[in-house]
Amino acid sequence: MTAPQTIGELENRLFSAFPREDAESWDQPGLAVGDRARGVGKVAVALDMSVANVIAASDAGCDVLVTHHPPFIKTGPAEFGPETQADTPGPGRMIYEAIERRVATIAMHTNADRAIATRERFADIMGCSCLGNCEAMLGPGRDLQDKGFGALLVPDWDTAPTLGVVAELAARNFHCRPRVWGDPERPIDRIAFLNGSWGDPDLYERCIAGGVDCIIVGETRYHMCVDAQPYLSIIELGHDRSELPIVDVLIDALLACGVVRDDIVDLRGSHCHWWTA
Repeated sequence: MTAPQTIGELENRLFSAFPREDAESWDQPGLAVGDRARGVGKVAVALDMSVANVIAASDAGCDVLVTHHPPFIKTGPAEFGPETQADTPGPGRMIYEAIERRVATIAMHTNADRAIATRERFADIMGCSCLGNCEAMLGPGRDLQDKGFGALLVPDWDTAPTLGVVAELAARNFHCRPRVWGDPERPIDRIAFLNGSWGDPDLYERCIAGGVDCIIVGETRYHMCVDAQPYLSIIELGHDRSELPIVDVLIDALLACGVVRDDIVDLRGSHCHWWTA
């Protein structure tokens, strides 16, 4: 495929990979800043649409910043300018910087969450076979093999690994120190992987009913974790740590869209919102 010539053409090709209709009704995927008629040269890719990533994309000579998270969700900021939230840079200043630096912004959010390529990426990282998506388990009348949130995983071991082994694997491959709930010696036969933030009160009951031993999440609620014990083991990676692999999914999509590898700038190295003591 030839390289996309305009920002609008790039956006359309990304929506072919991650259809707009797959996004949640409250979500705002696609172009937020930029002229669809402008040309495309280099493309930066990151998890978050942040001030730092906009500046890094500009410094790298990129015309477009493609991210998983949009600049804001549901409601935008009241104003856009250099002084907006200057002490704690937020979406208002981020939009201002993107406009000033002529960096177009495109996000593929919950529509990318539901992509089959996303769940397969999570399965590869965990060294597991993928049975399908978790959304089918969480909602009646859905097919495991359809597009949907999360991944249902089965470890590719001769014997079921323990929770301690699964937690160590997740810590190593997602480069974090996860919070783990459950007996470290418990055998794990089936895993639900749900990236990002989950607060569905029915989540754990449905996991237990679906024969899931362990759920790996980005973040969730304390009391839900307490109530799930001892039936369901839980590994919390951190919201961003659970979703950084989606950057690889976006890069693969850009390559399939015709963007040349040398014209893709991976900004994950600049990702550092928090740390542990």
